[in-house]
Amino acid sequence: MTPEQLAIELADPVLRRIFSAAALGASTSAEILSVSGLGAPQAAPAIGRLVRSGLLVQGRGSLALDDDALAAAAETAARRVAEETAADQPDPQLRGHIRGSILVDVPEREADARRAVLGHVAGSTFAAGDVYDERTVTDRLQPWCEGGALDAVSLRRALVDDGLLARESGRYRLADLVGCAG
Repeated sequence: MTPEQLAIELADPVLRRIFSAAALGASTSAEILSVSGLGAPQAAPAIGRLVRSGLLVQGRGSLALDDDALAAAAETAARRVAEETAADQPDPQLRGHIRGSILVDVPEREADARRAVLGHVAGSTFAAGDVYDERTVTDRLQPWCEGGALDAVSLRRALVDDGLLARESGRYRLADLVGCAG
């Protein structure tokens, strides 16, 4: 059973009610009917479908969730998420913090991780030696913030506070990024 198959099966409200009844401990057809509130004409085909899909296993007069199939689907989904995350962000220090070109999280407690994430943003956004006015800095940071953790003004402030952007008389420049990802 794949995670997609599981989602498709459980999207059906009748199948979901039967699955839920079995998850709550109903182990016979009569118990499933009682717990789910469904009638036999509605439940019987759905029980058969869940058995055929591998979500329910049928024994002598009993039904049960196939815990192995559920665990395998969860394992597959977790592996896919990890692979997609790694493909989306090859740098392990940035994973979970930068997704594509969006800053989704700024580490607060881990100084090295925070510096790596903000250093990546600064180094990817600004050129060494160039000087920028405040509006340009904010505009350049805006794409990092679309649906992310910070707004562009807060991100600009974090870059200045963490010493990645130098600010003098309303003008900004990229600070020395020695040791930062970028």
